[in-house]
This record gives sequence, C-alpha cells and structure tokens, in this order.
Amino acid sequence: MCLFLTPQAEKRKDITTAQRMFMQEKTLISFDFAIKYLLRNKGDYDIVEGFISALLAMEGYKPVKINALLESESNRESADLKRSIADLVVQDEDDNKYIVEIERSFTPNFMHKACFNTSRLVVDSISGNQDYTTIKKVFHISLLYFATQEMKKPIYHGKTIIHEVDTAHPVNVRIANQGLVMFEHKNVFPEYFFISIPLFDEVIHQEIDEWLYMMKHSQVREDFKSPYMKKVKERLAVLKMSEADRTAYYQYLKEAVHSQDVLTAATEKGKAEGFEKGRAEGIEKGKAEEKIEIAKALLKQELSPENIQQATGLSIEQIKGMMEKL
Repeated sequence: MCLFLTPQAEKRKDITTAQRMFMQEKTLISFDFAIKYLLRNKGDYDIVEGFISALLAMEGYKPVKINALLESESNRESADLKRSIADLVVQDEDDNKYIVEIERSFTPNFMHKACFNTSRLVVDSISGNQDYTTIKKVFHISLLYFATQEMKKPIYHGKTIIHEVDTAHPVNVRIANQGLVMFEHKNVFPEYFFISIPLFDEVIHQEIDEWLYMMKHSQVREDFKSPYMKKVKERLAVLKMSEADRTAYYQYLKEAVHSQDVLTAATEKGKAEGFEKGRAEGIEKGKAEEKIEIAKALLKQELSPENIQQATGLSIEQIKGMMEKL
C-alpha cells in the first residue's frame, strides 16, 4: 500500500526535522523569537525591558519601561515582508521617551538595512498633520546571527554627532524664533546597536554579558546575577510552551536554517570564486616571471633582443630594461 503525505503532514515532518536539529541541549527558545512571544503579555514586558535597559546602560542611558507597542505602517506588513521583531515606545525615569526597534539579520548587508528601516520607522511614527519636530529619538538594535572578518567584538554602537568643523568639538544647537521660543536640538539622531551573537567570548563582566550568553546558548547559568534571568529561565522554557506556540517556533527555526544556508552558500561561493581568481592570477604571474628568468638567461648568453623577444614574447623595451640592469 502506498501512502501519500498531505501538505499539512509534510509541514509537520519538516517541523520535526527542525526540532531535532535545534532542540538538542537547548532548554530555552531563541531570544529573537521570544521577544514577540513575550510582548503578547504585559506581565512579561519586564524581560524585554531588562534586555533593552542593560544594552542602553552601556551608553549611559537610564533604565526604561515599555509604554506601548508601536503600530507603524511597517508593523502592519504581511509576515513575509515584516522587517523587525518589535517597534516599541519606551520611557525612562526622567520621562524621556524613545522608540526602540529590534530586528534580526542573517545577511551581511545589515547596516544598509538598519539605515533604511530606521528611516522608515521615523516616517511611520508621525502622521501627516504633525510637526516634524515631534519625531522621537530612535534606538535601533540588530541581532546578528553571523560574524564577519571586520567584526572583532560582539557589540558595536554608532550615532550621528554634530560638531564644529574647525575643532571637531560636539555641539548642542539652540535656536530661538522671533517669539523667543527656544528649540534645543540635542541627541535627537538615531543610535544603532549591532550585536553579533556568535562573537560573544563567554566572559561575564556586566549584566549585558549574561544576556549575550543566554542568546548564544539558549541557557541561563546558575551563577547569573541579573534579576531578570530567573524569569527568563521560567518563561522561555520550550517544554512550557503551548503546542501551537511550539509548532510556530519550530517553523521559525526551519526558516532560520534556510536563511543561514543561503548565507553559507553565498560565502562558500565567494570563497571558491576568490580562490579560482587568485589561482588564475597566480598562474599568469608565474608565467610572466618565468619569461623574465628565461630572458635573463638568454641575455647572459649574449643573444640579441630580437631573438629573445621571439623566444619569450616580451617587448623590446622590457628586454632592453633588463639589459641595463644586468
């Protein structure tokens, strides 16, 4: 008897494969998937707040709380076009409000993607009848699941600084209109955090390192001191997920594997092409050097430049130049 699998059965088969590949020794779901999982329940906001606060603390910002999930135009895109994990409005204890965008990337063009996505987020966050000065500061966080030759550390930070041309001293611009109302343009440009998870070196120095360890290994160590890690271990446990959530997670992992395979294939193809190009260039260089050595040997035998040209294919000018050096 011949059995045929329905598309639904095939999908379940693929998910089982993804489960075998990813869940060995993994007790927690991956944090990039977990962010959306946690943001469905306000009781779990504190985990995401803890991660964002630990990251911003590296640049001197105070802890933040989530005010709202930003419903931008891009947030309403279809799943296959969705560009970010989450767009959030957060607020610190001084009532400063920021927009935080978190996304994941499996491709090396992440900086161009971050610039484009942040620009769209700024535009999406203000309606057509609002003053452009109401734009909030944006923090962009990219979770990178690969490493590049240029990246040596797991976390990179960047921002735009306005400075005097002559002295390169950063300035805060204060402008007064005719009504003597002051507008202070300070620290309004987006800031970017790029986190290469594979580059984490396993050394725990500060709270953000515990988050990096958890993201890299999908585990929480018993010696972690962050007040959030106990809840992370409880809430992100794979075995405590509902069947529907677990199925969605395994499907996400399968898609992540595909993205990684595309990147790996492109990298290997680039290496192969580079090797072939280098090999071809090396052969050509070797042939050229061989011709020069033959020409030198023939010059020592006092053959004429014309005869050497016929034997090697070198130009008369090249041969006469070698004659002068000899």
